[in-house]
Amino acid sequence: MEVHPAGPFEAQRPRLRRLAYRLLGSLADAEDVVQDAWLRWCRVDPAAVLAPERFLTTVVTRLALDRLRAARTVRESYEGQWLPAPVVEQGDGEAVLERRGELALGLLLLLERLTPRQRAVYVLRESFALEYEEIAAILETTAAACRQAMRRARAELAGAPEPVGGAGRAMELAAAFSAACLAQDYARVVGLLADGSVLLSDGGGKALAARRPVLGSDRIARFFIGVCGKPGRLLVPVRVNGGPGIALKDAGGLRFVAALEGAPVRTALLVANPDKLPRGLAGGVTVSPGARACGNARAAAR
Repeated sequence: MEVHPAGPFEAQRPRLRRLAYRLLGSLADAEDVVQDAWLRWCRVDPAAVLAPERFLTTVVTRLALDRLRAARTVRESYEGQWLPAPVVEQGDGEAVLERRGELALGLLLLLERLTPRQRAVYVLRESFALEYEEIAAILETTAAACRQAMRRARAELAGAPEPVGGAGRAMELAAAFSAACLAQDYARVVGLLADGSVLLSDGGGKALAARRPVLGSDRIARFFIGVCGKPGRLLVPVRVNGGPGIALKDAGGLRFVAALEGAPVRTALLVANPDKLPRGLAGGVTVSPGARACGNARAAAR
């Protein structure tokens, strides 16, 4: 019986997408890599592939590493702070975009410190639990070299922020932060931020963003309160890569998404580059006039 080529590939597509996203930090690039892997899959006889999962993992990893090496050169000339593209979801369900498989935005940013090979070893071992011998075959190296790369990767990533536990907890923090900002409650916003907190912004030269880190709870609180005080704007709680986040919308659409990492928040990662923002958010949030939106939030916050 002839094996339809789409079957084994489609069974692996969600896993391959997660793998490519972890390696690249870009949903668009991850989708491109998975599509390229599909084209390669179409050129082989699937019946002759004894282990489709292993074969496709190898193809996607190698394609992603090629793209990652090329992206490093482009990112060197990126205007301002580069941040990974966020996965944004509303609500506290567990079905959308396989949220549990995504990585915190801050950890994806830390992965940029690694060499492409170290990053591949870390992702394949830590996120997909592959044995070092399997990773070595994918990367065409030795298991000993992979172990060494993993040790160096873990040393480089020491001190990575711990995720806020649970979907419900993430949305509670996101809701509290957005309500405090909309209520213009400076003390409450500061109370949700850690001492020494930092805000990083990515506008990519296409949207207004701070080119340097914003340091300290005072300045960060004033920033978020300021952007919420303008007419016609609505700040909504969302989940960003599974953790707490906020999204700013107005009549023109989505303006930025910010991941809030740590509880209290130690790092806010704000993505305003329109090329990295999702086209829409689940639930169809509508924008009401600024006075009413902020007024309702203030009433709810009391």
